[in-house]
Amino acid sequence: ELAVHSGPCVVQLIDASTESLQPTSSANIGFTVDVGSSASMADECIIDIDGEGMHGDYLWESETYQFTIAIDELVDFELFSPTAGSIQLVPSNPEDYQIRIYNNGSELVEFFLDIADNSPISSSIIGNSSVNVSSGGVGVWMLSTDILEGFVGAYSQDFTVNYAGISTAASVQFDVQPVADFIMTGPLDGRISTKPGEMVDVNLQLDNLGTMDLDLTASVSGLPTGAEVTFSNTEVDLDAGTTLSVTMSVSMISTAQSGSYSITVTYSSEEFSRSLNLELQVADSVGLTVNSINNNIAAGPISQVVYTFEVTNLGSATDTFFVALDFDETNNATTWFDTTLSTSSINLDSSSTQAVTISIRERAAGAPTTGCDVSIIVTSSNDDTVASNIGFKILPIQASAQIKVLSGDDSAKPGETISGDIVVTNSGTGEDQFTLTTVGEDCGLSEIFLLAAGSSSQAYSWICTIDEDASAGLSSFKFRVTSNARSDYVLEQTEIFTVEPNWDNDNIIEVSFGDESLSMASSGGSSTLITVKNLANAPVNGDMLVLGSDDALFEHTIYPVNSDTQSSEFYLAAGQSTVFELVLTSRVSESETALLTISAGAEIGGITYPHESSNELAITIDGPELPPNGVELPYGLVLDQQQTIYTMVGGWIFSLLLLVLINTLRKRRSPVPIDATVEEVPREEQSRPESKPKKKEEKTVQVHKLKSNECRMTPDNKVICPFCEAKLGVPRGSTPPFKFSCPQCAKKIRVVENQKF
Repeated sequence: ELAVHSGPCVVQLIDASTESLQPTSSANIGFTVDVGSSASMADECIIDIDGEGMHGDYLWESETYQFTIAIDELVDFELFSPTAGSIQLVPSNPEDYQIRIYNNGSELVEFFLDIADNSPISSSIIGNSSVNVSSGGVGVWMLSTDILEGFVGAYSQDFTVNYAGISTAASVQFDVQPVADFIMTGPLDGRISTKPGEMVDVNLQLDNLGTMDLDLTASVSGLPTGAEVTFSNTEVDLDAGTTLSVTMSVSMISTAQSGSYSITVTYSSEEFSRSLNLELQVADSVGLTVNSINNNIAAGPISQVVYTFEVTNLGSATDTFFVALDFDETNNATTWFDTTLSTSSINLDSSSTQAVTISIRERAAGAPTTGCDVSIIVTSSNDDTVASNIGFKILPIQASAQIKVLSGDDSAKPGETISGDIVVTNSGTGEDQFTLTTVGEDCGLSEIFLLAAGSSSQAYSWICTIDEDASAGLSSFKFRVTSNARSDYVLEQTEIFTVEPNWDNDNIIEVSFGDESLSMASSGGSSTLITVKNLANAPVNGDMLVLGSDDALFEHTIYPVNSDTQSSEFYLAAGQSTVFELVLTSRVSESETALLTISAGAEIGGITYPHESSNELAITIDGPELPPNGVELPYGLVLDQQQTIYTMVGGWIFSLLLLVLINTLRKRRSPVPIDATVEEVPREEQSRPESKPKKKEEKTVQVHKLKSNECRMTPDNKVICPFCEAKLGVPRGSTPPFKFSCPQCAKKIRVVENQKF
């Protein structure tokens, strides 16, 4: 067994027993000793050890053995810099900091701090170079470190402590900060000389003598009114050790006051700035400027236009300025325009401005569209070398307009009205007078008004009456605007409107006969005219049929007038009429009467409407003629049948005696030729049942010569119109001479006699 008698130790046997230890033999007893951390060299540990031996049943105890363990010194220390990271160090500005030593040993120890030579860094201990540190204590040294100017960046300082053959070291990191330092130089005499209306350049030199890269901004203070400064480099990035030249431009307005002014030029950053004091000397000046907001002006004949420009005295004293106009010789504006200058001279104080006007009016058309150049020249009376001028163009106005139609009602039937409003905008380049009318419809619109360029008129009302014969569907008329400034400018805009249908199912077309009655021989025929009129306001097409209870008495054929092609179809525009000829041929040989009508169907836009019927045509068919019972002579002389026969026989006898006499005379005389002018007359042969062949004698007949409006009546009571050659029927019983109007061409015709045959 092993036990601590006294002392700061803890002991323990490695093996507490032995086996088979032979007589006179010995054995080593191993044990461990742990010394407490609070022990020192002044402490010791006394250890007691005793044992017990056994052999069979025999037991023997030994005497206690005591020994002492001496405790040596524990050497353990650590050097430490309490600063986290790097210490910022500015050259020529020492930084103070601490170095600590921790004594982890068992005894009080005096430590000495050694400083390494780390050029260009210079470090020193503030106070004693040694510290006495008890066990578990901390020792502190205060140090101060500096660095020479011109260095920047990361550097370090090394420290060491040596004791009892043991050494420990520590290193402190320094971030050497750049140093801002630059100088600025300017003119040698420190003066800047200028005058109003001028600009002068001054060279400034910036030298960065420090170790810091500088971002500098320029500024100027103390500038007088009317002075302005600009820099070639307002923002400067000046690296350490570099030099930069900057141009400072000083400009003065023409009205700046003369005198000497102290100004300060500064280049600065957040950390550093440098200033340079200069003297700005401003002398008296003479100057002016001429300005206008317009480069061109359009002029026309309607009214004057005014061009305005301003003259400003840029000098430092009162001045009188003379104003003159200079015209281009190539396109002299005075050829086409009258110009009047409001004044030829103006007196202005320094910095004063006055407006001058030029009144312009076109007096003759024909100026070039590119304009006429005019220069305005203004000269100072204080210094005639000082002048200013501007130019502008006088342009002939361009006429242009826009029409905006505001329709209120754009759909109506024929005879009704449509209406709305209209606004005219002057889109030309100058003031103009316009005339507003309509074309194609009379809408009661006739306005004359004056408009400035870009302005619009009031809304003018219009109302149009649709023509009675207007066709259904879309139609149009035009609004017309005429410029009075430019008579060749006319603007028209089409207005579309809708003509509504104005028909019903029972009143679309009108069919009528040219005659109320008609007569014909049973062995012949006759004809009449049929007029078809479109009563609707839309195109209509259709076909005609001949109807009547007695239509079987006739062969009927329908021809369009002036056409040989049989057709009963028609196509009529709105309000249009057409004429057909109805030719009738009798199918019977006895006297008859009949009533005929024409039925016409109509179709508009693919829609079929009920048939329309014409008026009734009364037709009389005359049967074969019987032999006459007598003769009725002029002057009321009437002969019965027997008297007529006696007269005819006497006539034949007289004719025979006359022929015998003529033959007798011929034998006595030589034949002499006889010239006679005759006009052949159309003849028609008619076969009559009671007629017997008669021997006819040739004779010469002088025929009435027809005039341009005269014609003869055919045996079937027909006439041929001498104007349109239409074959026309006349009322039965009409005896020439008589007059009537041709229904085809509406010409007056005179029937002079019956045709001879």
